[in-house]
Amino acid sequence: MELVEGAIWPVVIGSWHGDTVGQLLALLPRTGVRVTTATLPTGGSLPDPDCWVRRDDADPIGTVGTRLSVWDASDVLLVVEVADETVIQDLNVKASLYGQAGYAVYWVITQQAIYEHTDPIPTGYRTRVEYRLGEQIPVRYAGSGLAVDDLIAT
Repeated sequence: MELVEGAIWPVVIGSWHGDTVGQLLALLPRTGVRVTTATLPTGGSLPDPDCWVRRDDADPIGTVGTRLSVWDASDVLLVVEVADETVIQDLNVKASLYGQAGYAVYWVITQQAIYEHTDPIPTGYRTRVEYRLGEQIPVRYAGSGLAVDDLIAT
């Protein structure tokens, strides 16, 4: 379960979703960063991105309760949602939520493509680019790229 804009969203992790998250965690560059699957308190919401990346030297700027750290947006380098049954919510509601928070890059991975959101603005993101099989998606925090084919489980 996750709390998004005051609503409780059930979370179901199917086989494709779990396999894709596993591939993502294995392939994301890790030099100078920490890759995590922790809850990411964002505004008044408690979303559970499938993974996100923060600077390795970052310190929390606060807490929610006793177990959840709050991070400065400049320390959050990438947020990723793997979307099987939640594509519409991830491309709209969560894109708005993460963009409002100021997270620099947000990916939504579907079975057909990866949608990269950049240039956060108060209503979400200014830019969304679709990367398809056979293409490379930039990993901006690492100055490199990854093959979409390697990130989407088949």
